[in-house]
This record gives sequence, structure tokens and C-alpha cells, in this order.
Amino acid sequence: MFAFLIIALIVIWPQFSQHKEKFSLAVPTNGKQTQVEMENLRFFGMNNKKLPMTLNTPSVHQIEDINDKVRMEKPVGTYQMSSGDVMTLTAPYALINQNQEQIFFEDRINIKTDSGYIGKTSQVLCDYNQGTADGDSPISISGPAGKLNAQGIWMADKGNLILFKKKATAVIKNKKQNITVSAVSGIQVDQSVKTITAMDQVKVVQGNEIMTADKAVLYYTDNKNDRIQRIESFGHVVIDNKKQKISGDKGIYNSQTKIAEIEGNVVITQGGHKMQGNKAIINMETGKSELISDRIKGQLLPGDIKGEKNEAN
Repeated sequence: MFAFLIIALIVIWPQFSQHKEKFSLAVPTNGKQTQVEMENLRFFGMNNKKLPMTLNTPSVHQIEDINDKVRMEKPVGTYQMSSGDVMTLTAPYALINQNQEQIFFEDRINIKTDSGYIGKTSQVLCDYNQGTADGDSPISISGPAGKLNAQGIWMADKGNLILFKKKATAVIKNKKQNITVSAVSGIQVDQSVKTITAMDQVKVVQGNEIMTADKAVLYYTDNKNDRIQRIESFGHVVIDNKKQKISGDKGIYNSQTKIAEIEGNVVITQGGHKMQGNKAIINMETGKSELISDRIKGQLLPGDIKGEKNEAN
């Protein structure tokens, strides 16, 4: 859901490479070093869906007599997406390596869309032959669907696959309660299957409900009321809703039914009560839980009420 905010980095610029005879800089090869200088350039192009794009720059000049490298000052790119929104990308400058088919953007890269999304970062290397982009600078994105912060970005498949690097946090807006997802080793967005994968020391928070795991996969839609349809969690899964804590090896949460299922080495802890089994089913709205197992192990500890009798199951 965040991918299209920065897709211009590997979509706008690569499309111009399809018409190199129009956009490449020609340098005379008469044995003398010739400095290339151009001013007030404006390029026009169309993507493979016949949507318009433009690239404006006040000046372009060759770098230190290196024929295949040029510097583009204050580039401004616009790209009309299939949704009808117009995306605008600006940066103080871009370095273009024509032989390696790479563009390097640096220093205050800003991306905006008509629908209200804003993205900011400072360094991105785009390889328009491979269709990838890579950056190790902090990146932030905000808009109607939520916001995201990470320590870097890597994109492939022209923006369909995006990895927000290292420690990353995303806040996803829902009608009732927002969902916050954080991970130590990054958050990956796959637009082709509409998944958000959080990796390593994952924490998902919605209201009073907290889930932690080694890995979590969130399946999303464009539904503004309930963007996250299902969450699958793996490894050291723990669900804590302030009333009880359920742990296990694997978990599945369905936002339509509000039912969470935990499997494998399940432990339910509530107050002084502790129960163990193979599977637990929890209604996240009512807080009611059901433990399923061929053999249930449980322990009830003394209550807080004076004179209460101890029991054991």
C-alpha cells in the first residue's frame, strides 16, 4: 500500500531509457575533451500503459570530462499513475551514468501525489536496466492510508516488491483502530499478492491487543474500513489483550470474524491460571478463549480473596 509513493524512482526515469536516441547526450569524439552543457531541458515520454510523464531540469553538464557521466540540476519528474493521480518527484540533483544505466539521487528527495501522500529520503541509486532501486538513508512516508519509517529501501520488479530496510515501523489506518507494525530486520511489501511481511522481533499493536512473533505476514486490501484482512504469525507467537496471554508456535488472525487461532505448544495465562494444550481459539472482541487438546494440563493458583479454596485440574 506504500509502494506507489516512491515507485517514481524506478518507473519515471527508466521509461526514458526506452528512447535513448532521444534522451542520450551525444559527445563528439574528435580526440578533444568536450564539456557538455545544456539548459532548461524538458523531456516528454509515455509509459507502457500510454500514460504521460515529463522530466524537467534547469541544466545538465558533464562531470570532470567523463563522457558517460552527467549531472542533472534540480530535476523534477511527473508521472500520471493508472489511478489518475499525478506523482511529482524532486531532488537537488541527480548523477546519470549512461554506460551503466544508473541514476543516483541525493540530498532531500521528495515525492508527492495528488491524493496526499508524501515521501522523503536522501539517497537512492536506480538501475533502470535491472529495474531496481537501492538506498541506505532513512525514509519516511505519510498519507491517507498511514505512515512508515525505515532505515533504507530496496525495490525490484518496478516497485511491485519493496523492502523497507532494518528497523522499520508502519502505522496502518483503520476505521476503528489503527494498526502499528514494527520489526527489527525490515518490512517487505509485495504488491503482486498484497502482503506486508515484518521480520525479526515483530510487534503488532491494535488498541489493547499486542502480538509479538519472529515473523508476521499481513494480508491487506484497499478497504478503508478494514485494510488488514488476515495476519499470519510464526515463531514465539504471543497475544496479550491485557486480560490474558496466549503463546504458541504459529498464529492466524481473521479480521472479518475477529477470531485468532494459536497452534503448537499453546499456553494460556490468565491471572493465576495457566493452561496448556495443542490449539487455542480466541475471540478478540469478547476475550473468550477455548483450549483444544487430547490432554490438557492446567494449574490454578490461590486467589486474591481471603479464604478461597485452592483447586487443580
